[in-house]
Order: sequence, then structure tokens, then C-alpha cells
Amino acid sequence: MNYLLYLIILIMFYKIYRNLKLYKLKNLIYSLIFIVLIVLIVLNPKNSIDAALRGIDIWFFTVLPSLLPFFIISEITIKLGIVNFIGNLLSPLMKPLFNVPGEGAFVFAMSVTSGYPVGAKLISKLRMENKISQIEAQRLASFASTSGPLFIIGAVAIGMFHNESLGFLLALSHYMGAITVGLIFRFFKYESIISDSKKNYKKDLKHSYKYLLKDKDIGSIMSNAVNDAMNTILIIGGFIIFYSVVIESLNSFNIIPHILKLLKYMDIYIEENIVKGFLFGMIEITNGAKILSESSNNNSLFVFVLLSIIIGWSGLSIHSQALSFFSKIDINNKLYMLSKLMHGIFSGIFTIIFYNPIMSSALKVFNYNMNLNKQDIYFKGFFDNLYISFKIILFILFLLIISSIISSILYSIYKLTLKKTIKKDLIK
Repeated sequence: MNYLLYLIILIMFYKIYRNLKLYKLKNLIYSLIFIVLIVLIVLNPKNSIDAALRGIDIWFFTVLPSLLPFFIISEITIKLGIVNFIGNLLSPLMKPLFNVPGEGAFVFAMSVTSGYPVGAKLISKLRMENKISQIEAQRLASFASTSGPLFIIGAVAIGMFHNESLGFLLALSHYMGAITVGLIFRFFKYESIISDSKKNYKKDLKHSYKYLLKDKDIGSIMSNAVNDAMNTILIIGGFIIFYSVVIESLNSFNIIPHILKLLKYMDIYIEENIVKGFLFGMIEITNGAKILSESSNNNSLFVFVLLSIIIGWSGLSIHSQALSFFSKIDINNKLYMLSKLMHGIFSGIFTIIFYNPIMSSALKVFNYNMNLNKQDIYFKGFFDNLYISFKIILFILFLLIISSIISSILYSIYKLTLKKTIKKDLIK
């Protein structure tokens, strides 16, 4: 009887599709989805409220203290001209590798250290201020939107799987996957290299240095930075809460048993928590990772590969956050989604490659106590995340400045050596 009902619904959708234009069909589907969500929330108010509270818990005690310092300091460094100056110094390094300007190094470093959706936020900011072109923004978005090590190692590996070695496996696979996608996307609209190469390195560096020394209203810059950061954090919080409720609503449909039946019919036997974790992880990674950790085979390569894929893909929740920033600029959202799918696939492949070398050796770096009470975990975790976040961003700025100086010196030596070689050839 149920299958007959599903067949009738499919026929109805097919009829609607035949009689409506594509954009009208999209609007109708979105409307139906949200109507169904509202009905499910009304029918299951307690479950929806509990899911929303879990979302608030994740946002306030983990996301807010971890990301707020990055948003504030990154806004200030952009407005002061520090990012532009560092970017010009690092241009000789980023151009050959990823075919993006030096500012891309700052975006990638911030994304790697702080996680989603800092990379998307910074790309949007640089594009709106016309510091990067549309093509450069597209290339940058393909690899500079990553998860942070605090989430991968701390939250997932240690907090959920209680396995530090897994943290290094996932982190290495994740960042290698991002770099691989970046190297592929460097050939996106490759002909633009010709026009980009005409830029004068010394002239741009001199201009950015002058702007760095220029007098600025630091009070106004700091005020706007805090205001923008708080608005961004609130948007992220809204998406986290919304998708927590969406997952709870989908769970009430009992989709997983139907998928398991279909797999069983195909002679494929997979544990329920693995299917559920992967499916929900494609929507929201935290919930998906947590469910995968509760499976009886949570220490298998198969589960680790699925976990790596959903972290690389990042989930619809993160995509919604990223697209809320990209909607303000002229980036191709479909290409961005494709790059994240590629990121997930490559992360899974690297997990298989690195599994034996990493998991065979015991890696113990962090000391953690699993016997803390809930209140201590909340408040200690909140201030620890805030403190660690500030330390990381200051350390990464220091590293970027040092590496940019070294890059500039090496580039100058290279140019000088090249000039001498040309002179010798002309004399000959």
C-alpha cells in the first residue's frame, strides 16, 4: 500500500513538471519542503525544540568562542591593509601553485586554522573590495573553504571516537584533498594567466606598503569589525539551529529503514548507524559524525572513509552558510558545490592511502579528561576555545608575516639571478 502511495506521488510530481517551467517548479518544490517542515514541527513540537536547543548548545559553547576572534581580527587586518601587504609579498608563491593572488595564502591559512565558514567569508570580503577578480575568487573558493583542526581532531576524533590517531589521519586527508582540488582548479579559465602576469610586483608591493602606513580611524575600524563579526556569527547560529531541526524532522519520516530495505534487496548489508550517519552527515557534519561514532564498526576503515567524505563535502548546513556570503558576489555556486564534492572524494581517497602508515603508529599529543561534569565542560570549553582561538590567529599572522618576508627575499634573489644570467647571455 505504501509503495502504491509513493507511485501516485511520483506521478503527481511528473505531471507538475510537465506543466510548469523550471524556475516555477523550483519555487514550488521549495515551498512544499518548507510546508512539510512546518507540519512536522507542529506535529512533533518537543522533538523540534530539543533539536533547536542542541543547535543552540553547539553554537554558543563551541562555534561562537572558536570563530568570533577570527572574524574580528581578520576584518581589522583587511581594513588596515595588512592582508593586502602580506598578499603582495606572498604572490610569487601562490601564483605558480594555485594561480591566485597572494591574499589567497591569508584566506587559506585562516580557513585551515579556524574552519568553516571563515574561508567563504574572507573570499566574499576580498571580492567585494575588488582585491581579487571573479575568476580568482572562484579558484580560491575551491580549496580555501576547509574544516579546522580543532573540529577534526578535538571534536570528532577525540570527543566522539576517542582516537587521537584518527584525528591526524582525517586532518591530513582533509587538507591534502583541499590542496589537490586547488591544484586542479588553477586551470579554471587558464587563459587569464596571461592578463594576470602583466601585474607589476614591485609597484603593487609599494602601493600596499604606502596604504599600510596611511593614517586610519582605528576606532571606527574596530567598531565595524565587531559589528560585522557579530552579524556573521548570528547568521551561522541560525543555520546550525535550522539544520538541527531539519535532521530531527527527517528522522521522523523513518527514511533509514526504507533505505536499509532497499540495500538488503540488493544483497548489501550495512549497519543502520552507518547509513544514518552518512546520510545525515551530508546535511550536517556534526550530527553525522556523532552517529557514525556510535556504530559498532566505528573503528573500521570504511567508517573513516565515510567520515572523511562528509567532512570534505561539509554538508548542506555549511554550504548554506558559505552561499550566504557568496550570494553577495559574482561566484558560480554550482562550481563551488562541485569543488566541495571533489574535496570529499579526494579526502576519502587520501584516507585509504594514509590509513596504514598513520593508524599503525600511536600518536598521543592531547591530554583530555572524559570524567568532567557537563557544567565544567561547557564553561571550561567556552573559555578554552576563546583563548585557543586568539592564540592560533595571532600565531598564524606571525607565520604569514615571516613566510611572506622569506618569499619576498627569495623572489628578489631569483629576479636578480635571472637578470645576471640574461646579461651574461647578451655579452656572449
